[in-house]
Amino acid sequence: MKNKSGFSLTELIITLIIVAILAIVAIPIYRGYVKKGIATEGKSLLGEINAAQQIYYTRHGKYFAGTAGTQYSRALGVDSERNKYFTAWHIETSADGQKFTAYTDSKEGHSLKLSGAADQTKAYDVVDNTSYAN
Repeated sequence: MKNKSGFSLTELIITLIIVAILAIVAIPIYRGYVKKGIATEGKSLLGEINAAQQIYYTRHGKYFAGTAGTQYSRALGVDSERNKYFTAWHIETSADGQKFTAYTDSKEGHSLKLSGAADQTKAYDVVDNTSYAN
């Protein structure tokens, strides 16, 4: 008699089913972590813009405006070329220069907004428009 070695078809099918179930559970969790990582890069960029705006406000008595779509602003010293996802940003300033809103969008559809005022309050609003449909 021959000794049989290896796996039976039933064992292989059960193993494939277990791997498929683990993949179904793990992929959405992984995508959530990736999304949070992308948003963190955008928040870092907006934090840098906020710090630069506060310095500009201290020097000039109003917030800086006019960076629509740029990657680098000499007036603020903010450079987003090093970023992987959030590479462009723009700022809108109120007529009196006492409030500003900074926006940045990623290539993946994430949108971030930072609002600032002369009292140095800030708020992050994260809007995720990413679709994971295949």
